[in-house]
Amino acid sequence: MTEMSTPMAIQVRHDPAFVDRTRRPWKHVVVLERLARGGGTSRWYFPRNEAGLERVLEQLRGGSCVSFYFDDQLSVELDLEESRRRMFDEVAPLREIFLGYPKDDEEGLDVELVTGSSELSEVLNRHPEGELVTWGHWPNLELASPDVVTIFLVDEDGVLRAYAR
Repeated sequence: MTEMSTPMAIQVRHDPAFVDRTRRPWKHVVVLERLARGGGTSRWYFPRNEAGLERVLEQLRGGSCVSFYFDDQLSVELDLEESRRRMFDEVAPLREIFLGYPKDDEEGLDVELVTGSSELSEVLNRHPEGELVTWGHWPNLELASPDVVTIFLVDEDGVLRAYAR
């Protein structure tokens, strides 16, 4: 733990489910932070190692709801012809999927929500095949698994407010 840790980072580091999951090996983790009072705004992260995960914890905002999707809970794979075919199979006129590409120089994940195959084509045309991509249907809060940890965060003052739940 760093000396200047935020109350939110401290809370996550002491959460029993998070501690249990991070003690076991993991290949990758996708982090979705749903911002409190953000009108549906979210931030996505893709830390590549434990040090990156620690940096993400320090960026979490008070009152948010944060979910950690370890390993195969969300599709994380190389963006190749076969994965693109599966993306098109999942997108239908009334269905959405998200696509996220890790940023090169940080833990961030550039995520777009796409509806329909023409919009999916536009997004895929902006990315060359071979990049790492995470994709799928927008995860809901009720996704239960030992490899998914969801935490409602305290505010900056360390208090868990009613709106956080």
